Amino acid sequence: MQALPDVPRDDPQDPKKIHGESQPLMMRHISMSRQESLSIDKWSILHSLLHSRILYLLLILAIATYSVASHGKQRPVIPIEHAIEQTINIGNGMSIWFQTWGSPIHTVPAVLFVHGGPGQAVVDYKNGNKRFFDADKLFVVEVDQRGTGNSQPSLRDDYRNMKYYRDVSIDLIAQDFEKVREHLGIKEWVVWGGSYGSTVALNYCMRYPESCTALLLRGVYLDTQEELGQVYSQQAFEDDERKLEEFNTLYDYAKEYVDQRDSGSDNNLTMLGPNDYENLLRVYEKMIGDGDKDAIWHWHAFENNLMEDRPENQLDPNVIKEDEMPEATSLGFFEVRLWLRGAFEHPSNLLERVDNLRNIPIWMCQGVYDNVCPVQNAWNLVRALKRVHHRHPSSDDPGYLQAYFLDANHEDTDPVMEDCLKKIINEFLDMDYRK
Repeated sequence: MQALPDVPRDDPQDPKKIHGESQPLMMRHISMSRQESLSIDKWSILHSLLHSRILYLLLILAIATYSVASHGKQRPVIPIEHAIEQTINIGNGMSIWFQTWGSPIHTVPAVLFVHGGPGQAVVDYKNGNKRFFDADKLFVVEVDQRGTGNSQPSLRDDYRNMKYYRDVSIDLIAQDFEKVREHLGIKEWVVWGGSYGSTVALNYCMRYPESCTALLLRGVYLDTQEELGQVYSQQAFEDDERKLEEFNTLYDYAKEYVDQRDSGSDNNLTMLGPNDYENLLRVYEKMIGDGDKDAIWHWHAFENNLMEDRPENQLDPNVIKEDEMPEATSLGFFEVRLWLRGAFEHPSNLLERVDNLRNIPIWMCQGVYDNVCPVQNAWNLVRALKRVHHRHPSSDDPGYLQAYFLDANHEDTDPVMEDCLKKIINEFLDMDYRK
């Protein structure tokens, strides 16, 4: 077992802000009195009138030119490459980092991008969201969830920062999103989430429906025990030789750890079977929490290879890539911690709470070949939502549901999935659900 080295934590980045305030212009128009005009011959009158009109038009043109130039300097359309970074404090020595880009705030719909993982960060998407969000039509907010990426203290800086997030939950993440929304002065926004981001997005909209204009989902994950069994058990891969081998490598490393422990030291970790997915996660949580680099990498390689069918993008679980270890550490910790909490310790019960979404229009894109978030999850959500929307008909109910089931896999880079995601954001814009 290799121990993770100590890494100093970077200071949070200073926020960049745009300031500016246009200065009002006033114009007075002074006309000649009737008595004065009678003493001037008609040609002088005509000349004076023409001269006055020309000056008037020139002044109007100058005002318009100044206004456009001033507006352009203060409120430009900002491309994702020049996104404005900010941080806000959330207490207990923690801060949330986020960046904004697109059209000026309050002039177009705002979009909250909810990253997945759990444990990923905005940087992992490599500006890929510009494929879906038109900077001319949207104001985009991308947030690093607590403990990830640039939000501090970050696990990518030091694995020992795990101690700050033992109680992490999707409810706490939802509270962080609300603080960002209030900080920016946004009344409501479109919420966009894929994979575990769909879980966080669903929960956020259920907790704060009044803050949500619409909900757009990809690769639905409902935070249940059943879903964990579909990924972290041997029987789930009996018909797939490659993935079965991947799972056995993951399982064997955990089984060796358990077998080497004193049988009386921890009764919960002394027995581990190939289909015991809850204890498999608990064993990896213990190893990852101890800073076991090999355990972190085994977990990361399994997760990566589950989604990657191309051999060139697959990882060797026995060969650590040091440059990927910060990301692997963040993913490993937050995945096992949040999944254990949401499925076993404090169940999220998302399907039982869909009534809170009855007034929110919803779109989703689901791949039928998704190995990470199986298609059955999306079907279960659609059935639950249809019952809710039929149960609450009213003339002023904006509830709307559109689900697309595609010949695609999990990744948003799948061409069919990518086209669907572009389609649903454009459908939202066409329907204009701003209140």
